[in-house]
Amino acid sequence: MRLKRPRIRRKILFTLERQLVKGAQYQLLVVAALIGMISIIGGLLVIPTDTPSQSLGEAVWWAFLRLTDPGYLGDDEGNWRRFISTLLTIAGYVIFLGSLVAIITTWMNRKIRHLEQGLTPVTANNHLVILGWSNRTIHIAAEIFQSSGRLKRMFEKFNIKKLKLIVLSEEVGPFQMQELKDNPMIGRRAHEIILRTGVAIDREHLRRVDALNAAVIIIPSLAYDRKELINPDVETIKCLLSLNAEARQFNFTTLPYVIAEIQDDHKINAAFRSYSGPLEIIGSNAIISRLMAQNIRHPGLSQVYNELLSQLVKNNIFTQEFPETINHPIWAVKKAFTKAIVLGIVREENDTFIPYLNTDENEVLKEKDQLILIARNFSDLELDMDLIEKDRVHLPKKKALTVEEQTGVIRILILGWNEHVPSLIEELTTYEDESYYIRIVSLKPLQERKKDFGMVNEEHERIVIDHVVADYIRESVIKRIEAETFEHILMVSSDRMEEEEEADARTMVGFVLLEEVLEKSVKSPSILLELADPSNESLLKPFQSEVIISPMILSHLLASIAMQRELYSIYNELFTVGGPEIIFRSIEEYGIKVPMATFSELESQASSYGETALGVFMQGEKGKRLVLNPSKDESINLSEIDSLVILTTVY
Repeated sequence: MRLKRPRIRRKILFTLERQLVKGAQYQLLVVAALIGMISIIGGLLVIPTDTPSQSLGEAVWWAFLRLTDPGYLGDDEGNWRRFISTLLTIAGYVIFLGSLVAIITTWMNRKIRHLEQGLTPVTANNHLVILGWSNRTIHIAAEIFQSSGRLKRMFEKFNIKKLKLIVLSEEVGPFQMQELKDNPMIGRRAHEIILRTGVAIDREHLRRVDALNAAVIIIPSLAYDRKELINPDVETIKCLLSLNAEARQFNFTTLPYVIAEIQDDHKINAAFRSYSGPLEIIGSNAIISRLMAQNIRHPGLSQVYNELLSQLVKNNIFTQEFPETINHPIWAVKKAFTKAIVLGIVREENDTFIPYLNTDENEVLKEKDQLILIARNFSDLELDMDLIEKDRVHLPKKKALTVEEQTGVIRILILGWNEHVPSLIEELTTYEDESYYIRIVSLKPLQERKKDFGMVNEEHERIVIDHVVADYIRESVIKRIEAETFEHILMVSSDRMEEEEEADARTMVGFVLLEEVLEKSVKSPSILLELADPSNESLLKPFQSEVIISPMILSHLLASIAMQRELYSIYNELFTVGGPEIIFRSIEEYGIKVPMATFSELESQASSYGETALGVFMQGEKGKRLVLNPSKDESINLSEIDSLVILTTVY
């Protein structure tokens, strides 16, 4: 018998628990049953004090009223009735009011948390969707909010009346919303962004953001985790397949325009095969490695890229159609833009955008041709018809200048490791006339490095790679690897750190140690740092270092190409080997001997060599200073050590 009592008690408690955890409705039923039981007990206790004519039902009702309303406490007479009434009133406060408040509060909290998670499907049309939360998402949203001119054109194209931006994130809560608010380019407009919980590879989650009815879908690459068999590229391709399957299931004939990021170049073709709608693919590893490779060939170029490929605070590349310029040659319209620089034209041929950068100035503009321009903002793209040249002032055409190539074996030191390193090696193999000796210093084991190289032919005859397993944030390691003997040093953001701040901290500490060692050396190599967090760039300003912020650049590309699809062809043409390239030319190369000239005069001089002047790289007291797209009529003080930023064509 003693064994059965605890079991019966546990059985009752277990049954009660199972009812309470089922939700607010069952909790209310339990409380109602408890109130009924107390009312019956209270009614039975006061029956002896009642008149003979009073029934049990009336006594129970009396007890229920005292339990639920404390105002009846003063109506009772007799010590026993008052005692029972007091107990019932106290029980009413604790069980009736307390339980109801607790149940309703818990239910409301659960409901609000459910709503905050963004599980309710959205109903929208012609909206913008960002699938995934990564270190690019906030910057993409900021670019979209700041790009008023590009947004206006996109609104006209897709017949959008109001911007509606929806973000699908694996986790949604106050943290994500606060991160959006903290971005100065979003600020209070963070409440205009709709957050939904989900992952891009789940078809049901795609319905939460109404993906098929979107005008544009942006798929940034998520964090790269080497331990996972499902890497970001696999998730992106699966997402594209899911969008296709959803369209077939619901009989959608017109699919939204998608701009997706793929890290591995070898998976780009698979991505194109996965989606039958309009699609552009950004090969992030290839693009960052191209920027790094070009900066190795032309030190200082990172400043140009940081200005052209960052949020809209300085200069950017724009395209726009100007019907009034049809049948005019390019040389005639260049002077008509007082606040912008004409780089060339982009022309649609067979449903494909073909850019013509630094093209022949005698090229005549056709219908639907778009001019490619550098300007500070969309409002600067103003064409002054009064300034269109009727008769050309013929400057004697001069022999095209050659692009200086590095001779001998180029020594490069790479400190750290991430997914961009194999792509950089592959990019350097495309420069056929150059040879490289590359020393890679990282804690990553050699076997894993070999695996990461994958299809890249590491044993290239023009490239010698020396692998060193060591931690470069130790001064003894920097001295041992002979950093001062290299011409170029590249410090990449580590992929061993989960947090951007941790990765950047290692990079910056290594850079300070490197500066200390190189301070005593005669040779001064060029140093390029790759950072993940743009806020850390200001910490390195006193050192006059070159910095490339990969997430910021990729975010700008994704956002700008999402709003203006033709920009993809321009960036792709600009960053590939050969063809149009941005370089530096010394003042002496152009034969400029005057101490002062206007930028308009410098443009004319560059034009005579078949090139396009973009700005001036001037030597100041605090190092070199880039002035891109300066005022046309402003006089610029020139010195022999100054350079011009030039768009040329490499054959």
